[in-house]
Amino acid sequence: MVQLRVMTDDKALGEEVLEVLLPLLRSCTALRTSEPTRLSHRGGGLRVVLDVQPARAPTVHVEREDVPRASGSGGSPARRPQARRALPPAG
Repeated sequence: MVQLRVMTDDKALGEEVLEVLLPLLRSCTALRTSEPTRLSHRGGGLRVVLDVQPARAPTVHVEREDVPRASGSGGSPARRPQARRALPPAG
């Protein structure tokens, strides 16, 4: 488990940092963060802990299914364009 801690003796400064930090962490799609846990601090400062983990995307498997494409008019499969012949050598 990875933890981020915001710890300071200046509670006002710590709250100001959290106002910026928490929205950034929550908006990051590469991370999952827990709700902040506020711990007691000797002397009235601020102590906040967050658990942080990579937001691994689920694995997606796609199977290909070949379906003949219908042409616009006749309903038969579309033809591939024919390759052009090379130009004759200059002579």
